[in-house]
Order: sequence, then C-alpha cells, then structure tokens
Amino acid sequence: LAARDYQEVVNFSFVEAGWEHDFCGNDAPIVLANPIASQMGVMRSSLIGGLVANLATNLKRQIERVRVFEVGRCFAHDAQAAAGHHGVEGFAQPLRIAALAAGPASPEQWGAATRKVDFYDLKADLEGLLAPRAARFEAATHPALHPGRCAAVMVGSKRVGVLGELHPRWTQKYELD
Repeated sequence: LAARDYQEVVNFSFVEAGWEHDFCGNDAPIVLANPIASQMGVMRSSLIGGLVANLATNLKRQIERVRVFEVGRCFAHDAQAAAGHHGVEGFAQPLRIAALAAGPASPEQWGAATRKVDFYDLKADLEGLLAPRAARFEAATHPALHPGRCAAVMVGSKRVGVLGELHPRWTQKYELD
C-alpha cells in the first residue's frame, strides 16, 4: 500500500463506543475496566473508526487528498479463543488491514484534470495488493458503508474483506466531504 501512495498510520486499539456502534454495528463491544480516557472505553473490532478519525483530522487541517492504511489487531468476544502467544482466553484478536482514500484521485498536476477518488480506484489498489491472486467482488452490506456501494471481496470461495464508500449518514455525522 505504501508503494501505491498510501501513508501508514497507527491508531489506538481503545476507541469510542459510538464508533463501534456506527462503523461495526457492534452494540456489545469489549469494555475496558480502566480506560485511559472516557472516550477510549472499548476495544476496537474494526480499523475503520481510526481511519475515519484520521480523515477528519486531515480535513480540519485543509489536507484534501488523504490516502491512509493501518495494519493492526482488532478484538471480539469469542468463546472458542484460547490463551496463547497473541491471545487471551475468550477473546479473538485477528490481525487486520484497512485503507481509506478521499479527495483527488491523484496529486494535483497541470497535465491532468482533477477528479475525486472513486470505488474503482480503490478496487484497483486492492487488486494490486492481492496480486497474483484474483479477487471477485459481490454485492454486500456493511454498517459503515453505503448500502448500494459496498462489495464483499472474495478470493476463491473465501470472503477476505469488504470494499465500499462510507455511508452518507456517517459522512454527515462526522463532518466529512
């Protein structure tokens, strides 16, 4: 992703409970017994909230073109999860990757007209990331994403991710373009 002009970010694993509800549809997140701040009271089950916060911060600083990614652990209740090197009994901690692109599709230049990044730009980045494996895309739904602009990413018969445009409800709530 760095070779495709994305900047790596590292966000806290502790997030706002509202992010879990908004971006994951998670009404029963893992609650921290002693959070470091009141707005960081639950463990993230997705990387989306942190990336959206990165976008909001950049937009407030007048940075229109944002391309960020994160590789990090997410957390969920899982009765089958055993204690181990990267685990705590009863909690799954999968390693995930997520990316977000907003604003112009390419840096400003005199030789090309400016256009907004779109679904197909991200799809091309994802296909480049997965190469040489071939991905298929199927219509899907996700709490964070626009209902008609969301696709499940399939490699073989396995769903490996989701791709889409942020839901207008969240772009309005979080004051994003």
